[in-house]
Amino acid sequence: MSAAEQLQGLVLDNKWKVQQRIKSQPSSGGFFSVPYIIEDQAGTQHFLKAFDFSHAFRPGSDVVVVLEMMTAAYNHERDLLEYCKARKLSGVVMAVAHGYVQVPGTSPMEGTVYYLVFELAVTDVRRQVDAKTRLDSLWCLKILDDVTLGLWQLHREGIAHQDPKPSNVLVYPGDQCRVGDLGRSSRRGKPIWTDDLKIAGDKTYAPPELLYSYLHPDFVPRRVGCDLYLLGNLAAFLFSGLNITAGLISRLDPQFHPNKWGGTYEQALPYVQRAFAQTVEAVTPQIDDLVRLEIVSTIRELCEPDLSRRGHPRGIGKFDQYSLERYKSKFDLLVKQKTVAARTRKTA
Repeated sequence: MSAAEQLQGLVLDNKWKVQQRIKSQPSSGGFFSVPYIIEDQAGTQHFLKAFDFSHAFRPGSDVVVVLEMMTAAYNHERDLLEYCKARKLSGVVMAVAHGYVQVPGTSPMEGTVYYLVFELAVTDVRRQVDAKTRLDSLWCLKILDDVTLGLWQLHREGIAHQDPKPSNVLVYPGDQCRVGDLGRSSRRGKPIWTDDLKIAGDKTYAPPELLYSYLHPDFVPRRVGCDLYLLGNLAAFLFSGLNITAGLISRLDPQFHPNKWGGTYEQALPYVQRAFAQTVEAVTPQIDDLVRLEIVSTIRELCEPDLSRRGHPRGIGKFDQYSLERYKSKFDLLVKQKTVAARTRKTA
């Protein structure tokens, strides 16, 4: 076992007792980490993300290079979280504390474990949706509104999340949702090695341009434009249980599949758009008619395969094309309108 896997029972910073390790799911943002439940002196439970540097010591690894990468990843996430806390970004999961511990019986190099401490969430959206017998449209709309707030706040600070998938949207008491796991985020003017990855987040949710290795040279279209697609894909998942990326790829003729295509993304775009239209058509009847019109238009706009046409129609070609401000206003209003409509439908 690595040092990060041996924290159970330890007391961190004379305050946090590590209670138990969490059985984690594969995560694009946390493949260097081990999750735990910890408890403070008042008995309040929190979530611990322990960074696992053991990959650096595997046979054939360049220890110095890999350690530098992992240390940079930890510092990047820690500093981002501190910045978000200072800026009071209410839609983003904040770190309660950070630090490191030396695991007894290990060497100083291999046994030092860096960690981040977070408020413990009730669940994440992926598990919450799976646990429901049916999708509650108003509940889903509130989640979409909360996530839009978190991403909009990040974007205004020059930060692109790049991985806001269902498992990275955390639910807290009172059904408030926040965007979590900034491990794959990109910060304008603060380069990190993950910026060199074609797809920084989960490939199964990724926008088509990245699957075809089209990388826009500018930060906003490439990074923030990616977040817009992922927000639209989250909307599709919430209201229909379907993944736009999976649906799109499954409807492509094999010769145009990104793993086989030898041309440019611009050349493949007409075929991608046709598959996208078919996917939206398949998603549409799965969405509650209470919100169908508004959600389908949102998915079409945010998941538009043509990056130059992605975003709110009023912003296309303008300086604020990739801004989520209009969508935040839209969802705020929808929550109010549809709450009234749902009550009327229920009593009819």
